Amino acid sequence: MPLRLIFMGTPDFAVPTLLELVAHGHEIVAVYTRAPKPAGRGMKLQPTPVEQEARRLGIPVARTMPMRPSSSPTA
Repeated sequence: MPLRLIFMGTPDFAVPTLLELVAHGHEIVAVYTRAPKPAGRGMKLQPTPVEQEARRLGIPVARTMPMRPSSSPTA
């Protein structure tokens, strides 16, 4: 029985899992991944491997915000 899923992942090793879910007929309704980071000589923003694959498959992508506080509270 196919499921409707939201997939969360970022690195290369998450891509095969995403592909297997799609191959088994599950409906991936959205993919959540971290925001692109600058990389390379030109420091261009590089999307994550999961984002690249999701976009290739036509799956909507949402980018997560960092969960770390920007500054620690003072007492």
